[in-house]
Amino acid sequence: MLINLSSKIITYIFLIILFLNCSKGDKVSPNITIQAPLENESFQIPTLFYVKGLVTDDNLQRLEVDIVSGNSSSIVQKVEVELDSSHYEFSIPLMIEDRLLSSGSYFVNVKAFDKNQNVSSKYISILLNEVPRTLESLFYITSKNDQTYIYELDSTGSLQLKKQINGIHKFSIVNSRHQYLFFSTDEVGESIEVNGFTNIWDISTGPSLYPLFIDVSKTDDGDQLHLVTGDGRILSCNKNGNIINNIYSNSQERFGRFNIQQNIVLVESYSSFLDRDLVVYFRESGIEKQRIETQGEIVKIITVNNNDYLILSHFQNDSKLSTYYLNSNQLFTEIEISNCLIYDAFNRDGEIVLTTSKGVYTYDPISKNLTLVNSNLFFSKIIFDELNNSLYLISVNELWNYNNLGNLNLINTITDTIRDFIPFFNK
Repeated sequence: MLINLSSKIITYIFLIILFLNCSKGDKVSPNITIQAPLENESFQIPTLFYVKGLVTDDNLQRLEVDIVSGNSSSIVQKVEVELDSSHYEFSIPLMIEDRLLSSGSYFVNVKAFDKNQNVSSKYISILLNEVPRTLESLFYITSKNDQTYIYELDSTGSLQLKKQINGIHKFSIVNSRHQYLFFSTDEVGESIEVNGFTNIWDISTGPSLYPLFIDVSKTDDGDQLHLVTGDGRILSCNKNGNIINNIYSNSQERFGRFNIQQNIVLVESYSSFLDRDLVVYFRESGIEKQRIETQGEIVKIITVNNNDYLILSHFQNDSKLSTYYLNSNQLFTEIEISNCLIYDAFNRDGEIVLTTSKGVYTYDPISKNLTLVNSNLFFSKIIFDELNNSLYLISVNELWNYNNLGNLNLINTITDTIRDFIPFFNK
């Protein structure tokens, strides 16, 4: 009897010891050695390199290799390898070809798991050099007989017709980041990809007694396109053409030219030719922040700094340059140009370039000085060359360049009137 009881006690003790030992289990994480790439090794995108190294553990189960940014976002497809060994030498190719990645420090992340849920992770910093920005194509836009034509300049200097769109051209804008062109005519608004020149998406506003579209802009990163429509709305679309935000005008009012900033929108709002205001809206909510009465039609709203804006307007046959102070909601006239119409304007490094019916001017918003550059040439539109920081100017069927030195040079002359000129980049 005592023997059986002693045996049972011994058995219980043995089982308890066995249980305790098993419950401890394997607590040792896999050991990772990274042999390549080297710490802070530099690569030019696009690039293919190999992550090489060794991982050891008694019960290896899985290996993961990834490249992440500083905020731990993955920039490549993670590679996973299932393991069933104690020793694994790896050499895993990783291709980086994202043309939109910025230069900077990134991290190769190698993780190893064993069958007891132990995990090891090791990071190696690498330097990636972004894809250089390059010019891909030059497009000339013409319009006649209720049609809009898109021509591409080929390597021989000849124009090749790429696309024909219904309606008279109103405006166009390039989005090199997402590789499309957007065109507005008096009939349609559509985006076109430049490889096959097929329609990606379009914007429909429905029947209206007013022009379909009034103005267009995009965010600096190109992720959003903004449109002023003739029915009194400001639409914001993502890269896929989905409308993600609307700002509505007051009843009986319509919108004119606009300027979108990070948190606010400045736009001309009018109920008649004489009854016009400059209105500021909160961008996300579309709630009106403030407004001030203006005289004449606004041609352009140009950002001077975070709080000051240059307002270019026409009243009868005269033009006016005014400064709008956002913080105080005040508008002051700086300069009036009699018997003159402003066609376009652009802020290049703090110098405002204006094309008018009296020629080309520059304006310094700090000193308030207006300087006549050329009184013999008249340009309808200014196009910014982002790569060279110079300006293209359109004069009927001629394309001119206005460089950083202030020189005007004739670039090309074509048969038809040029409605727009579009430099297209790889990003």
